[in-house]
Amino acid sequence: MLVLLLGLSVSSPVRADDAGVRAELISLWSKMLASKDLAYRAHMVTTDKKGRKFESTMAVQWPNRFHMKNPDSEMIILPQGTWMNAGGNWMKMPMDMSKMIQQYTPDAIKAGMDGIRAVSFLGESDVNGKNCKQYRYDFDSKVMGIRSTGTATISLDASTGFPVRMETTGEAMGQKSSTVVDYEYDPTIRITAPN
Repeated sequence: MLVLLLGLSVSSPVRADDAGVRAELISLWSKMLASKDLAYRAHMVTTDKKGRKFESTMAVQWPNRFHMKNPDSEMIILPQGTWMNAGGNWMKMPMDMSKMIQQYTPDAIKAGMDGIRAVSFLGESDVNGKNCKQYRYDFDSKVMGIRSTGTATISLDASTGFPVRMETTGEAMGQKSSTVVDYEYDPTIRITAPN
């Protein structure tokens, strides 16, 4: 999960990096951060350097409510505590697990924006049924003390500015991987304690 902000290569950029292109990307992406009632699902597929795939899903009700699920575990992280599903039974964890999701918070995403460089506009394309503006950039960021570097391609809905897909290729803690994240926005998502 530490590689959420890590991109897969796509076609050559339409125009070279300049301050205007970077500002345009940040302006569009910032619309997501400005949303007052943002709720979405993210489906992530990470491929490690050996070609092994790891899939997970996450429902998010910003700024601090998360429901994470993968084939091996399921967790709900709320301001008042963290719950884990163990064999169909939910139990409250005795420790604060909120650091696990720190990289998905609005503040972490803002900090991630500061670490992007070499931004290129790739043009517009249909992604998951949405007309998107696509950008490629390099990143060098630190989340929870862990440095990650690489290249990302982000597809932003041209009308809302919200990410529709992010593809990253990079390295963190000496491990190389690529990740594809598809986003689906749903204002009806509500994440509550399981018991």
